[in-house]
Amino acid sequence: MSTPRTHHRNWDEFRWEQEIRRDERRINCYFRTIPSCLDLPGEEEMVNGTIAAQSDLLSTVSLSGGVTAPWSYLQITGDEAEEHGEPAHTEGRRPGEYLIESIDKLASQWNVHCALNPEIQYAALSIACAYAKLLARCADFLDIADNNIPLKRCLGKRCLGDLLVLNTYLEMLAESAPHESAFAEFHQKRLIGLREQLSNMLAKCK
Repeated sequence: MSTPRTHHRNWDEFRWEQEIRRDERRINCYFRTIPSCLDLPGEEEMVNGTIAAQSDLLSTVSLSGGVTAPWSYLQITGDEAEEHGEPAHTEGRRPGEYLIESIDKLASQWNVHCALNPEIQYAALSIACAYAKLLARCADFLDIADNNIPLKRCLGKRCLGDLLVLNTYLEMLAESAPHESAFAEFHQKRLIGLREQLSNMLAKCK
């Protein structure tokens, strides 16, 4: 039986943080298990069975890959976008879309650059994955309406943490490959602006 939607309304920030950590352990378990089941008949069932066997990984809420039921009632509406300090938007634009577009453009620029410079493949993959994680987490953060401040604050803090990890990877690349330092610094400067935007949005979650 699924947990009633009203149940999640009572969770505080600490409880949501526990759920996010559980979700990340579940994702890690999936990727640890999938190589041994790859291309076998019923591989998804095998992986899901491994996860289901670990009671501490079970949850009624999915935090990966966007907002899913029972979160649909928490999603923010387009009318609330200006409250996040965004410029006037055209009809149909989502709140936070400017932030998402900025991250997406940076990630695309990074991937194109690395495709043309295969010698930095190892570092490129780490940074590409960090960009993807930041993009997904920011989408989750922006999709949560202000009627669940504990969850929104939790996700916002996670966004800032993911951004810090991305910045660290860029620093490591600049040190290990000096010829890439200019491009890495370009991305780091853009991330400073994104961090300010995220911090301002998080500050409004009261």
